Amino acid sequence: MHFRRTSKMAVTFGVVFSCLLLPGVAGATALAPFIDLQEKGLTVSSAGVGTQDWDGSPRNLTLNIGGPVRFALLYWAGRQRPCDETSPGVCGFPAGAYRDQLMKFDGNPLTGTIIGSEWQPVSGGGPIMNVGYYADVTAIVSAKGTGSKTFTFADGDTSYNLWRLNGVGLLVAYTDAANPNWYRVIVWDGLDFAYGPDPTAGDNRVTAPANINHGVNLADRYGDLWILTGDGTPDRPEDITISNNPTLFNVVNGISGFDWDTDHFPLHVPAGVGTTTLQVNSEPVNQNPDSLLWEVAAIRLPALDVAPATCPVQLVSGPPTQAVMTLRDTGSGISSIVVTKSVNADTPVPPYTVGTLDSVTVTATKIDQTKSAHIELLVTDLAGNTAVCDPIQTMLVRDPNQQVNQTFRDVPQQESKVSVNNGTPGLKAVDVWVNGAKFKAKDLKDGEKTVIDISSALHAGGNNVVTLLGKGKKGSTAEVIIWDGNGQ
Repeated sequence: MHFRRTSKMAVTFGVVFSCLLLPGVAGATALAPFIDLQEKGLTVSSAGVGTQDWDGSPRNLTLNIGGPVRFALLYWAGRQRPCDETSPGVCGFPAGAYRDQLMKFDGNPLTGTIIGSEWQPVSGGGPIMNVGYYADVTAIVSAKGTGSKTFTFADGDTSYNLWRLNGVGLLVAYTDAANPNWYRVIVWDGLDFAYGPDPTAGDNRVTAPANINHGVNLADRYGDLWILTGDGTPDRPEDITISNNPTLFNVVNGISGFDWDTDHFPLHVPAGVGTTTLQVNSEPVNQNPDSLLWEVAAIRLPALDVAPATCPVQLVSGPPTQAVMTLRDTGSGISSIVVTKSVNADTPVPPYTVGTLDSVTVTATKIDQTKSAHIELLVTDLAGNTAVCDPIQTMLVRDPNQQVNQTFRDVPQQESKVSVNNGTPGLKAVDVWVNGAKFKAKDLKDGEKTVIDISSALHAGGNNVVTLLGKGKKGSTAEVIIWDGNGQ
């Protein structure tokens, strides 16, 4: 899961959330990547309700939850005219919670995060600040169980409201255990305003396109698209352009209630296409088009290739010591190979053809044979799957001038094998301590090769500590590699 700017939060299943806190800006906050999750049976349900001319009393959001909740995202947006000035002639956000930032969701008080804003310097009634909010409501939604569920949305502070609060939308992703297929869900959010004939040229007249990179598959895919917008009405035109799909005309019409849309559309992605471009447009200008607050774009697509590249490793004792990694992706093919770490190693990446289904061999050569080496490669396939290949190499030397024990921290859980290539003369034994648990290779012979499985002592999350202790006569050595064990 991958995502944007500063961390908004990270939940236990590994989706990374993020946001932009805005002290007061004139430009738009274009939609940007927020969630990218790929799992078996992943399904999305949505609900929305308009709140313009609202008295703050509870409004209902009803949707179906067909399994364990993976995330639940609550969005609302509105406009303030005239804007609040933080300095003469400058719209911004005064200190403390802003207008309609305090809400109640199913009776639970919450403070929304400002995820975007856009200032209109000129309008018939004075400058306008457009603002979008977000709140994570995963725990609240999850606690309510499965089936058709209704949640309430109410004003948390009726004394400090926006000129217009357009509405609220709820997106819930859950796991459908009865669906054996894999899906990828990507959510972009922000707050991008557009009014085609706005007096101020530039950002105020258009939205920025969302170029959602969902990866390539070798067959056509049919999925789902969600667009959350505010301030649209059925009597004024607009359109939504979607690459490789028909343009949607005049669909932002307050379908969820006055001036709010939580719209759900079918989406087609042709074979070989890795990016879908979306844009909400306030046009044609000469027909008084909708003013639009675009807050969310989300897609769900079948994931036909869910397997990342493989990267088995062979250790060459040398000297010089080398780790030979054979990278291969037989699904959509290798898109990129990036060396993200090469400590005490020379790790060149040979030329390769993007999309190749053939093997690509990367050889890392240790520079100082008496010290450890750590190599890390990030391998991405055309479908967007990633694999991290990161063997840790070290030399244990029993010598008065060298430490015979070495400690490695933050070892990933998948690095569950310790390969010992004993030297000549070699060590008599190697002890491996993993998070306090002891493993041992004893009675080693010169030149002997052995593998120690340490998987039982490793924790998820990568915060593992592995200590190697070599025992033997002075001058004896062993080459050791900590890796995932996917050898050839």
